Amino acid sequence: MKAKVNSFTTWDYLVFFSTLLFSMCIGVYFAVQGRKKKTEGEYLMASRQMSVLPVAVSITVSFLSAIAILGNPAEMYNQGATFMFHALGVAGGCLVSTVIFVPLLYPLQLTSSFEYIERRFRSRTARLVGTCMQILSQLIYIATASFAPSTALKIVTGFPVGATLVIMAAVSTFYTSIGGIKAVIWTDVFQSLVMVAGVLAVIIQGSMKVGGFLKVWDINDEWGRLDVWNFDPDPTIRHTFWSMAIGGTIGWMGITGISQASVQRYSSLPTLKKAQTATLVTTFAAGLLSLSCFVSGIVLFAYYVIKDCDPVGKKLVDNSNQLVPFFVMETLAYPCVPGLFISALFSGALSTISSSLNALAAITWEDFFKPVLDKKMKAAQKLYFLQGLVIAYGAIMLAFSFIVKNLDGTVLQITLSLSGAASGPTTGMFILGAFFPWANDKGVIGGAIISLAFSFWIAVGAFITGVPMDEFTFPNGTCSEYFVNDSSASMTTTPFSTTAMSSITTSMSSLHEENVGIEKLYAISYLWYPGLGMITTIVFGLVISFITGANSIDDIPTEYQIPLASRLLCCLPKSWLKVLNCNREFENPQDVCYRLAAKDESEHPDPKKEKEINMVEFQNKTYRPDAAKLISVRSKEN
Repeated sequence: MKAKVNSFTTWDYLVFFSTLLFSMCIGVYFAVQGRKKKTEGEYLMASRQMSVLPVAVSITVSFLSAIAILGNPAEMYNQGATFMFHALGVAGGCLVSTVIFVPLLYPLQLTSSFEYIERRFRSRTARLVGTCMQILSQLIYIATASFAPSTALKIVTGFPVGATLVIMAAVSTFYTSIGGIKAVIWTDVFQSLVMVAGVLAVIIQGSMKVGGFLKVWDINDEWGRLDVWNFDPDPTIRHTFWSMAIGGTIGWMGITGISQASVQRYSSLPTLKKAQTATLVTTFAAGLLSLSCFVSGIVLFAYYVIKDCDPVGKKLVDNSNQLVPFFVMETLAYPCVPGLFISALFSGALSTISSSLNALAAITWEDFFKPVLDKKMKAAQKLYFLQGLVIAYGAIMLAFSFIVKNLDGTVLQITLSLSGAASGPTTGMFILGAFFPWANDKGVIGGAIISLAFSFWIAVGAFITGVPMDEFTFPNGTCSEYFVNDSSASMTTTPFSTTAMSSITTSMSSLHEENVGIEKLYAISYLWYPGLGMITTIVFGLVISFITGANSIDDIPTEYQIPLASRLLCCLPKSWLKVLNCNREFENPQDVCYRLAAKDESEHPDPKKEKEINMVEFQNKTYRPDAAKLISVRSKEN
C-alpha cells in the first residue's frame, strides 16, 4: 500500500508560477524605472527615501519566512505549545532595537552596519571580522530558508528537492540583482500578503474541521499540549519561559537592531523618527505573525487527534516539516488553494533570500571592495559589480542549502541553532562597543573570534550527541484511510503507537538526564546560543582589552556610545531629562536626549554634513569643534 495524497492541479501550478513571475516582474519594473538615475546609493539604500510601512513589512517577513510557516507548527505538533512564548522574545527584541540600536546607528548614516565597528574601535580589522561573521550567519539562514519550501513542494507534487532549490535561488537572485533594494522591499510587501493568506487558510479551515477553535483548545489541553508554564531556570531544558522570552529577545535584538539586512532597511528611511516607527511596527507585526504560525500548529494537532492518526509516526510524511502542506493537500484541495499555500511558502523563502542577498552584496562591497575600487570605477561599473556580487552569493547560498538539507530536525531548530551560534558574537561586538568604552580593538577582535569558535563547538556538539526532547503522546490509530492498495509495493511501516513514541522520547529525555561534564554544554538549549555568544564576546573582549591597555571613558566620542539612562527614560519630557542630569548627553547633538526630545525634526543636523564631520573626527580622533556653538544656539532657543 502507499499513502494517498491529493496532488497539484493545473490551476494550482498556474497560481504558483504566477506568484514567482510577479515577483520577478517587480524586479524588472524597478530595474527599468530607475535605469537612468540608478546609482550605488539608489541600488543599496533607495536614496534613503523609502516609506515606513513597506520597510516595516520587509523587516518582518525577511526573518519570519517559510521557516516560521513550517517550523513553528511542526514544533507545536511535536513538543506542545511552550514555544508560543517565543513570540514575546520576537516582540521584545524588536522593541529593544527601537529604543537602543536604531538611535545609535541611524544618525551615522551607514550603508554597512560594520562601519560602526570601524569608527568605534578605530580598526578596519575589527570591521572585517564582524563582516565575515555576518556573512556566515546570513548564508546559514538563507540556506535553511530555501530548504523549507522545497520539502513542502516535494510532498504535494513529488518535485525533487534539488530542483526546487535551484528554481528558488534563480528567481530570488534574478529580481534582487536587477532591481536593488527597492525591488526587494516591494516584493516583500507583495509576498507578505500571500504569506498571511496561507497561514490564515490553515487556521480557519482546520478550526472548522475540528468543530471550532474552542474545541481545538480543549483537545490540546486534554493531551497536555498547553502545559506551558515552565519557569525552571535550568539552561539545559530545551524550552522554558526564560529561554524563549530572554533568549528570544537577545536573538531578535541582533536580528532587527544590528544585522545588515535590518540596518540597511531602516537606514533607507529619511528620518530617525520614521526609522524607529518602522521597527516599532515590526514589533507588533512580527509578534502577531509568529503567534499565528504557532496557532496553526495546535490546530493541526487537534485535527489529527480527531482523525486518530499521527502522520509523522505512520510515515505519511518524511518529517514533521511536511505536516502543514500535507494538511493543506488533504483539507484545502480546492482549485488554486494548494497553489496559493505553496506560493505562501515560496514567498516567505524568497523574501528572506532576496533581503539577505542584497545585504550581503552591500557589506561585501562597502567593507571589502569599495576602499580599493571606488575611485577606479565609474557609476555603471559599480552597479555591474554589485549585481555580480548578488549572483555570486546566490550560487554560494545554493551550495549551502544542499548541505543543510542533510541535517536532521525541524527547520526551526536547525535555523535558530546555527544562525544563532553565528549571530551571537556579532551582537556582542556591538554591545561591547556601545556600552563598554574601555573595550579596544584587540579586545573586540579576540572576544568575537573566541566566541564564534565556542558557539559553533557547542552547536555542532549538540547535533552530534542528540537533542533532548520532552515526552508527549500522539494519536495511535492505524491511519488506514490514508492508504490505498498498490500491487507494486507493500506497506512496510508498522503501526506507530503511543508506546513507540514513548520509547523514543524517553531515550532522548534520558540523554538530558545523563549529561555530565563537557556534555552538559552540549545540552544547553539552542535558544540560548545568541545570548551565550554575546556574553562570551563581552567577557573575553573586556579581559583582553584590559590586558592590552583599555581605553579611558573619555577616549570614545559619545555618538558611538549608548547612554543607557537617557535611553530608558527617553519618553519623558525634555525638561525632566535636564533635571535628571542628562546634561552630558545634551552636549552632543547626536545623542538621543536631544534627538528624541527635539521639538522639530528640522533641528537635526544635515545627515550628509554629519557624516563628513564624523569621518574627520574619526581620522583626527578628536571631538567635534562645533559642539560648543550648537549648545549655545540650543540654550537660546530654550
